[in-house]
Formats: sequence, structure tokens, C-alpha cells
Amino acid sequence: MPGALYVSIDDFTHEGFTNGLFLQVRELLQRVTERGLPAGLACIAPRSGSGRERKTRTVQGCTVHEAFVSDPGEANAYRRALQDLLEDLDPEVILLNSCAVRLSEAHHGALEVSLASGRRVVVLVTDQLYPTAGDHAADEVRRYYDLMRQASSVHAVSHTIADALRHQTGVSARVLPNLLPERRIHHGVAHSVEHGFLTLINHHPIKGRRVWDALVRQRPNDTYLVIETWPDAPPYTPPSPNVQVAPFAPDPTTVYDSTRVLLIPSLGPEGIPRVALEAMESGVPVVAHRIGSLPELGDAVTFVAPPPIDGYELDENDVLYPVVSADDLERSARDFTHAIDAIDHNRALRSHCVAVGRAFARDYRKHSEAVTRRLLDTWFSNNHASPSD
Repeated sequence: MPGALYVSIDDFTHEGFTNGLFLQVRELLQRVTERGLPAGLACIAPRSGSGRERKTRTVQGCTVHEAFVSDPGEANAYRRALQDLLEDLDPEVILLNSCAVRLSEAHHGALEVSLASGRRVVVLVTDQLYPTAGDHAADEVRRYYDLMRQASSVHAVSHTIADALRHQTGVSARVLPNLLPERRIHHGVAHSVEHGFLTLINHHPIKGRRVWDALVRQRPNDTYLVIETWPDAPPYTPPSPNVQVAPFAPDPTTVYDSTRVLLIPSLGPEGIPRVALEAMESGVPVVAHRIGSLPELGDAVTFVAPPPIDGYELDENDVLYPVVSADDLERSARDFTHAIDAIDHNRALRSHCVAVGRAFARDYRKHSEAVTRRLLDTWFSNNHASPSD
């Protein structure tokens, strides 16, 4: 049976469609179904109790197959669960992602089972948190990337990530840009200085929580909005009553309609943040650290230099904390303030930021759709399904 199945090890059952990887997967699977082909997402995760359990549900229009294995989830249990899923669902294409932070035997097993099935195996790389010899045993990393090189293709979300992956691991990747959902854009909304929040989407430490808090303390009379996304982010206590905290929403239109500047004070090796593209489409200026893949957004973003990062610390919950000095955090926050004030106090500059951002997002959307169409033509060249009207 033709079609595609994305396989998640542990993560989706806990996180859902709250991060860039799974949103990219959702959009990619939707493009498959628009061709009249079956597509779904499978997640294998541990659960207390004995034996295995399967259930199927629909999440944001995506068919999700969950297979639960007995906690603590031995590698062989993951292998058997994946073999059963592939036998039952029989996809033509298997999608996997590069694991982030911690490499486990289950990740090796998912690649091995997928490759042994004889199907087309595609690996997605959406950030630079993939395992390296700097944070894992060298033989484990070598084995993992030896398997990845056997995949039919590997796709990174940016040129920056593709270059880093090849340099650090020897794995070559083609660029598959972010796919953006169709959504309602209020082009007539005015994001004025007097009305509108400074907004941070995702208060995870690696996304720059401490820079953000320093900024809030430096600008006590401004108004702020924080959107929660990743479930594994540590609890957040705003440093000021002027900070509103709102839950994640699948449709971000309301967020951008009430935002005057989106801030991306990231302290990690970002991919291309879809929040930046969404904001630009909505006519919201973006100010960001020049880090990771963000420079690929070019003149569409106002950049400030990131502070020196003296490595990352991993806590018992696998949360990454960037190590940055207090003085450098304060300096970074002041740089953001200067960029915000320039946009707030210069109407012509704001109009320029909005126009360049919208044009970039429009061209990016058009390009990503074209790249995806060509990719799916390759995947499903042996059947005659075509995109539905």
C-alpha cells in the first residue's frame, strides 16, 4: 500500500504538535494525503503496566498510531512494536528524525528495523541537537550515523544545519524547508507602538528565557506576552506583573495580531524558526539573536549579536541550560532594547521591516511548497495519485 508513516520514539505522545519538528511532520503528511495517499504518524512510547497496547486517534487532522511498551521500554520492545506497525500499516515511505540530546538503543533499533524492511527510509534533521562524539560514546555515534547513511535520503531544514551535519558526522543532507500551514492573515491589523506586546514564543532556557527576563526588568513599563509550547520546559515565573503567559494554541493568529515585535533571544543552534516566518507573514517585525540558522532569514530580521555561550548543562530531566554570564545576559538584553526602540520610534523603519518580512515569508512559502512537490513526486513515482483540488 502506498503512503507515508512518520515514526517517533517516545516524543510525540508527550509533546504533540508543539514543536517545529512535529509541525513540519504534520504539514508533510498533509501534503501526502492531498495526493490521495494514506499518511500517518506512529509513536512508540513506554507506559507502566505489562504487555503492549495499541490505539489510534486523530490529532489536528493527522492519524496517530500509538504503540505502548512496558516501562522502562527495552530496546527489543521498541523493535517489535515498530515491526508490528510496519507490517500492519505497510507504508511505502518511512520518515524518522535525528534524535535530540540523548541517543538510545531504541533510536538505533528504529533505524535498523526501518532499513531492514526494504522500504524508502527518510531522515529529517530540524536542529543541531543531533548526537556527536562530544556528548556520546564515539562507537555509539559512529554506529548511528553509519545507519543514517544507509537511508534513502536525509533532509535538513536549513543550509546551516546541512553543512554542520556533514562537517560533524559525514552525513550528507538535502535542504527541505519548513512547510507552513494555510491560515487567516489580518493584513489590515496595525501593530502600533501604543498597542501590542513584545512577545516570546517558548520560554525554554535554550530559547533565551534569561535574556528575556533581563529585558523585562530593564523595560519595566512595557507589556509582554509569553506563549508556552514545549511541555518539558521548566515552570516559568515572570519577573514582572506586566508579563502575560498564555498556553500554546494551534492557530497563532491571535498571538500575532496582538504582537508589535516578536523577539527570538535564542541561545541554541536554531533551525529556521517557523515562529519567525509566521510573524513576518502577519506583518510583525522580528528581532533575533544571530545564531544557528537564523542568519538565513537575511534582511527580513533585525539581528543582535548573541552573548558568549560557555557550553550547555543537562539536568536530570534532559533540559538543556545554556551557560551565560549575568553581565553578558544584561548586555544582550540592552541590545534587544536598542533594536526595539529603533523600530518603535521610526515609522518608516517599521514599515520597511514589515514589507521585507512579508516578501521573504511569501517567497519562502512558495519555495518550500515547490521543493516538497518535487520530493513527493520522487517518493511516489510508481503510483498515479495526484494532489486533490
